[in-house]
Amino acid sequence: MSAFSRRLLDLESRLDSRNLGWYSDNLDEPVMDYWRVERPGRLVRDPATGAPVTERITIAEFLARTGVANLFAERDTVGITAVQAAVVNPWGFVGFQFGEALLIDLQYYRPVREAVVLDGEEVKVPSYYAPALAERTWRGGTTSHVHYDEGIGGPRVGTDVNEWRGTFTGRDGVHSFADLRRYDNQLAVLRRALRHNAGILNRHFAKSGRDLWSSAEPSPASLLGAAHLCGPHGVLAYLDNGSRPTDEAGTSITAYLRAFSGVELMPDDLGAE
Repeated sequence: MSAFSRRLLDLESRLDSRNLGWYSDNLDEPVMDYWRVERPGRLVRDPATGAPVTERITIAEFLARTGVANLFAERDTVGITAVQAAVVNPWGFVGFQFGEALLIDLQYYRPVREAVVLDGEEVKVPSYYAPALAERTWRGGTTSHVHYDEGIGGPRVGTDVNEWRGTFTGRDGVHSFADLRRYDNQLAVLRRALRHNAGILNRHFAKSGRDLWSSAEPSPASLLGAAHLCGPHGVLAYLDNGSRPTDEAGTSITAYLRAFSGVELMPDDLGAE
């Protein structure tokens, strides 16, 4: 495991392998602000605003809400990376915080298609998580919304969390949601995602005769860590105009640029096609 993937999994799972004693010591202490869920991956929202509901919870409650309480109890046997990879956050992201849209792009996943009525005609459109939709979309318990998606150039059903109701293609051994929660499978997905993001960033740098791997500040690790958080186009917006996008939890791109500063990442760490 590279230093980069170790740091990324610590951050994304919210289980820091460098400080596991803190989690054990605070199993029954209310020490963490976290989101309310009906079950792992199913966020509870304020019906009046559509915003996520947060509260102070114990570490035991955190482990239950992310679906890894039993695994955490067995961490000395299964290994902490197995626990981290199985974490499901309130929006349904898994482990390294992989979601439906990325896995669709990387050909690991095909979204379910739902029948909707458009202009008086019933059609089937893809359905998967839509982070770009405003929080107010989810007021009154709404969990799905038909909208035009510029990315796919057509209508689709956007959901308020990753529901994982589609099918997995079997790429790199990922045949099911259970397979996706396995650490070894996630490393294959991560490397493919990093190569995907590196390609987009390198095409941008090439316009000015530069290269991702020769970037000193932000470093390659900082840029790819930030791209994992906010997408490569979020990184480009930051580089071009200083935009500071955040993820669903409110984590800023600048936090990840700092978190990976000094972390070594080489092209070989991304693997090969």
